Amino acid sequence: MHVEPNILRRHDLDSLAAVERAFHTGPLSEVVASAPQLERRSGLTVEEFQREYRGPLRPVILENHVADWPSVRTWSFDHLADRCGSVRVVVDSYNTKAAREATVAEFVRMLKENRGEDATPIYLQEWYYQTTAPELAADMPEMEIAQYDFRRNLYGEAASTNHQLWLGQQGGITRLHQDSYTVDVMHAQIVGEKLWYVMGPEAILHTDTEEDWTRLCKAPETQLMQCVLKPGDVLYLPANWYHRIELLTDSIGLGRKCLDEVNLQAHIRQRMTELLALALNPDEVKQTHPELFDVVLMRSRAWANRMNIDLSRLRP
Repeated sequence: MHVEPNILRRHDLDSLAAVERAFHTGPLSEVVASAPQLERRSGLTVEEFQREYRGPLRPVILENHVADWPSVRTWSFDHLADRCGSVRVVVDSYNTKAAREATVAEFVRMLKENRGEDATPIYLQEWYYQTTAPELAADMPEMEIAQYDFRRNLYGEAASTNHQLWLGQQGGITRLHQDSYTVDVMHAQIVGEKLWYVMGPEAILHTDTEEDWTRLCKAPETQLMQCVLKPGDVLYLPANWYHRIELLTDSIGLGRKCLDEVNLQAHIRQRMTELLALALNPDEVKQTHPELFDVVLMRSRAWANRMNIDLSRLRP
């Protein structure tokens, strides 16, 4: 069995726990609080964005870029409960022991009742709302700066817009990771605030020791930065940048992915590798990625549904 040499890229529970622990104790915890702030820009044109950030692969916060969205102006948790309360979702899907199905209204009620010092924050991750609640899409119009997304050419219009909503409770954490499939990240904050820590794609950690964590923190390629995303802001992260998110308040955000054509070959290879692993070696995949196995299946089913693919058929 292949073992990923870079601990930051591993998905086994011990490695995930070690990286998360490092944000609270040790050398990394000592530097994150004073990490440089991610650059914030406002009023950028599409041409300026492409020239100054997308082209040179520089992350940036587009300040108030979607402040005029109906979702940013009018949404709340109660609003979603009233509007699509009967829609069924999977809560805490990234935790195989805690994952459970509920309606949106039940999730909002759980969020209100789940308070107190001993309460574990609950999180609705990767809600593919365009499949189950398409009426919400009008409140989050397409961004002009995202039109370079090559997935339209690859999968068709419907599958390319499989954006996800992330609804979570104050204190919720998304652990450090790189997004799959070599896609750029555009995260639009709708309600509440999130603290993001990001690292460059070349950041590397070989051993879980104080010496190696110190080396990681000092290495120029680590490019550790932080930012607080506020309603109306959009965070752009080029493909393969690491990121960790902490919910400073109850929060709603939109995850919007973009495939740059220059990353097409890597994207296809990763997609095919994942699908072949699920089809031909599911037992090992479940053993090596216990926290992600069900999530990957959910993603693949949603993707197939958007493409009108009949999973019961071997051939089209």
